[in-house]
Amino acid sequence: MDVKLDAIIAEIARTLDLSLRMQDPEFATIPKPQRMHFITRSLAGHDIARGEKYGGRKVRRWRPSRHLEKFAGVKNHGIPDEIERIEAPVAISTLVDEFYELLDINDEPINEVADYVLRLFGMRSLGLLEYRGKERWLLSVR
Repeated sequence: MDVKLDAIIAEIARTLDLSLRMQDPEFATIPKPQRMHFITRSLAGHDIARGEKYGGRKVRRWRPSRHLEKFAGVKNHGIPDEIERIEAPVAISTLVDEFYELLDINDEPINEVADYVLRLFGMRSLGLLEYRGKERWLLSVR
């Protein structure tokens, strides 16, 4: 199912996905929509993201949590939402269990990635960085 992700949540999820795939290449064997499902659920569990449902059980949009909205650059950042395919896994496997365990037990990588992305959005709100979409952040020269 296609789900809208706020730019901040999308950036955190992408960075966390890359970090986890580099840490353990076996996780790259899980299809990306399922990896994104695990990551967004873990972000919600760590009070970083909140899911919005529209008349059903499935989350249709992910936004920053109320806790995250206190940081500079989070509200009204002006970067459009992104569409990401997110699907719950159909079959349970040992690899899936390990992935959940890694994200739920180890808060450090999730908090580090969230802090890093929040700093980037804060710097953008101060005019120090430009956002070039999924490509990368760029320093603006003034």
